[in-house]
Amino acid sequence: MSLDKEFTFEHQPDATLAQANPVKDQWYTVLDTKKNAKLYSMTVLVWDTDETLEARVTIDGNVLVGSLAATKNTYYYVHHKLYSAPATGLTIDANIFLLAHYAPLEGREVKVEVRKTTEAGNGNLESRVVYAKR
Repeated sequence: MSLDKEFTFEHQPDATLAQANPVKDQWYTVLDTKKNAKLYSMTVLVWDTDETLEARVTIDGNVLVGSLAATKNTYYYVHHKLYSAPATGLTIDANIFLLAHYAPLEGREVKVEVRKTTEAGNGNLESRVVYAKR
């Protein structure tokens, strides 16, 4: 293997989830990889009903979790903010992703999951992860 390939991350097709009628408190996997992944951005959305949403990212056994009372039909960005999130937390907000304020997350084994923790209706749960791997 050339040195360039060994250290270069290759962009992957986005990992996506489109879960119809999600069950309250059930985690749904968006991405689960064991190949040195780097996460660039994550979004979560619920259609048709306001719900509380959670995102969980597990990186090499370390768990980061964040939640938000979400408004229906609104995309929310999931971040590990460099300057304000606790070491074990994620921030979920509607602000546009600003690369200068957020760090990509990377690790050997990476899993991204989302769920709703309320049961206001049957709105579909969606999520997208933009990532690369070696």
